[in-house]
Order: sequence, then structure tokens, then C-alpha cells
Amino acid sequence: MSITANDFYQNVFQLKDQNLIQEFSDATQTRYMKKGEYIVRIGEVLNEVCFMEKGITRGYFLDINGKDVTDCFSFRCGSTMMPFSQLELGIPSPMTIEVLEESKFFCVPIATVIELQNNYSEVTMLYNKLLITALNEHWRLKQVLNSYTAVQRYQWFLEEYPGLIDRVSNKYIASFLGMTPVTLSRLRRTLREGKR
Repeated sequence: MSITANDFYQNVFQLKDQNLIQEFSDATQTRYMKKGEYIVRIGEVLNEVCFMEKGITRGYFLDINGKDVTDCFSFRCGSTMMPFSQLELGIPSPMTIEVLEESKFFCVPIATVIELQNNYSEVTMLYNKLLITALNEHWRLKQVLNSYTAVQRYQWFLEEYPGLIDRVSNKYIASFLGMTPVTLSRLRRTLREGKR
């Protein structure tokens, strides 16, 4: 069931100040996006913050050969669609954020978020909470990529991203986990056969 922006800010982000919730809601545009659309591409300027209500996105960079490398997936209600260093105007995005299945977002202009941050300490607290969550997720991923075996990385993915294995391309998941699609397919097959 879909929720309103007002409900989202109150129930998902746990904002308390009713004036703030109303100002956030008034500035919010609800956006529905289809698979294959982009929230932002590398080099584009992102002028709004998009909060996911439902759907799946992936963020990716380009390596030295121009091949895309999956950096993150978002699928939880409340996920924020923007590189966190970018809560300022006019900064080109260092990554592309692609929609992987039909998704719904609540989008607010960055200028409005900055203004609300200046007027309400609750917005600064929310931003800090989201920033810490994102940093922890990225550090955890770095640890997993550098200290886990391929099997352990795959099992970690299944636990941390429940259901995504059947909804996202093997190629993207393999890139995210630092392995080839062939290795991922082999792992999946081996583990399936081991459960029989």
C-alpha cells in the first residue's frame, strides 16, 4: 500500500515537529520511475534528494576502462538516492543511480533541504543519521570484499539483501561482490546442489 509524503516523514524518518513535516511534505514531489530510468548520471548535477518508498536502484562508477562497477543497491523504504557528499548545490555526481524495477520516490530540492536544515535541528540530526548509516554500509562492504571468500561474500549478500538475488541481474550482483558473473553462477549452482 502506498503512503503519503507526510506519513513517510513521520513514520519512516520519525520526524516529530509537525511544522517541519508539513514544510517537507509541501516541498515534496512524488515520482514514479520505470526500470532503466536514471535518477542521475555521472557528471550530471543532482538538484534534489530522492527518498525511496519502494523499488530497487543501483549506484555505479566507471573503472579506468569505462566498464561500470556496481557500488551499491538500494531497496529499503527510506533509502536516500544521492551521494552523501553532495548536500550542496552545483556538484556533478561521481556516480550513476539507475532504477532496476518500477520504483516510487519522494523528491525534495536540495536548496529546500539546506534551508530546512538551517531552520530545524531535526533535519541536521536526520542527515547525520543517514550519513552514518551510509558510511557504515560502505565500510562493511569494503571489509567483506577484502576479507571474505567468494562463498562468504555471496552468503553475506543473501543475508543483507534478502530477495534481491532473484530480482537483480547476476552481472550487477557479481560486480558488487567483486567476482565475475561466471563465478557467481557457479557458486549459486554449487550451493543449490548442496542443499538437495
